[in-house]
Amino acid sequence: MVSHRAEKNNISLKAETTESLPNLRADDRKVKQILLNLLSNAIKFTPPGGTATISASYDPSDSFKIQVADAGIGIAAEDIDKALSQFGQVESTYNRKFDGTGLGLPLTNALAKLHGGSLELDGGSLELESQPNLGKTVTIKFPSWRVISEAQKVA
Repeated sequence: MVSHRAEKNNISLKAETTESLPNLRADDRKVKQILLNLLSNAIKFTPPGGTATISASYDPSDSFKIQVADAGIGIAAEDIDKALSQFGQVESTYNRKFDGTGLGLPLTNALAKLHGGSLELDGGSLELESQPNLGKTVTIKFPSWRVISEAQKVA
């Protein structure tokens, strides 16, 4: 769904998984929306010739993780809270180079939380690591109880 836009902007898309992943108990449409939001952002903010990478992993003692990383413009540490707020735009209206409403990351964060119940206990979450001009990595964590075990598949 995003490959056309990546090709148009001369951005390589990479998918990486290190292992066979278990099934995840989640709303397919919501997870698809999460992935579309993250990949669209990665493509939007990566300069031509750059790469956006999506990866997934599962650690039974921790969580099922999906990460989207890019080598784009990045976000300064002091602007991360603003980027995660509704309608938050890091650039001002007068110097904005990129279109958008500022809802992609807040919506993604809300959808991740919905998949985990209480965020304080064992919920889903979004983490964002970034540095200006070095890109960003967004990690979505689904709690281990969201994973469907082999025994559950058989039942």
